[in-house]
Amino acid sequence: MSKKDFVSHLLTECDVMIRYASGEGKTMPSYIPNTVYQLQNKQAVNDGDGLNLLLEHELSALTKCHKELSLLVYPAKPLTLSIMDKESSSVSLLRFLGPVKLVRHMSLLALFFLVSIIALSISPEVNQKTINEGLFNSEGKVLLLNQLFLLCCAGLGATFACLHKSRSFIRMCNYDPKFDSTYWSMVIMGFMAGLMIAELIPTQEITQNHSSLGDFHKPLAALLGGFSADVIYSVLSRLVEVVNQLMGSADQKTKEKVKNTLTQAELAEQLQQQNKDIQDSISQNQKINQHLLSTIADELTVSQKSQEQLGLPMESMKKSTAMKPTSSVQAARKVTLNKAEAAVAE
Repeated sequence: MSKKDFVSHLLTECDVMIRYASGEGKTMPSYIPNTVYQLQNKQAVNDGDGLNLLLEHELSALTKCHKELSLLVYPAKPLTLSIMDKESSSVSLLRFLGPVKLVRHMSLLALFFLVSIIALSISPEVNQKTINEGLFNSEGKVLLLNQLFLLCCAGLGATFACLHKSRSFIRMCNYDPKFDSTYWSMVIMGFMAGLMIAELIPTQEITQNHSSLGDFHKPLAALLGGFSADVIYSVLSRLVEVVNQLMGSADQKTKEKVKNTLTQAELAEQLQQQNKDIQDSISQNQKINQHLLSTIADELTVSQKSQEQLGLPMESMKKSTAMKPTSSVQAARKVTLNKAEAAVAE
């Protein structure tokens, strides 16, 4: 972009913002319109002479005015105001549809879908029975007309969503033309989502309890799918996550099963080793007990032999001690008898 275009672009946006701010009743410093007006006059003179001479302080003043005007008209954007001003001054048969080209195109597309739905519904091949037969129970012209009817329903819902979304941006004057492609992608996604939810998802089972809704569930599903393509994308993404979780849980179960098998084998090996250790300790204890029993038996045998050897002298000592009291008793008896005899003699 050349220097001349840059200055012209800033002057144009400043002029549009001044008119928008004054029309909205907003107050602004008096030096801003004065500066812009003087620079516009100088730019017009320079353009007529084939020159483009703006001094440094003039360019600084212009950028300062542009910055302050942008803050003054916020949330409106200078680019949006410039585009809407340019479109409003153009002469076109579709001007009544709005000041933005995208809105005019979307409005025409919505009218086309609406007229197509009415035209297709006039055909005898499009009715309750044929439209609910689906892709696999119908063929030929009947199938083509019914699928076109569903696509028009999806397109009508998609264009309705785009117009409703862009309306708020246009009302706030912050519409940005760089997002035009996203609106057209929403229409294409609406076609796909409407057809998927009408033909590939079994919605008849959901509406079987509501006869009034079940008779026209496919056109309604196509309309809702076109209007809420983002919701259908979220649902499909959630389904993919659930499938991944199920597959992951199956793999996790297999891993846990293998881990449990290894753990059981390790536990069995540990139990076997513990049993072996217990048996070894029992055998060692039995050997120790046998040794102790043999030692005790030997000691008892030795003690019995020693008692037998000491048995005879002890018996003789008992006899001698037993005889001593007997002799003393006899002596005492003799003394008593002697005394008795002496007493009788006297």
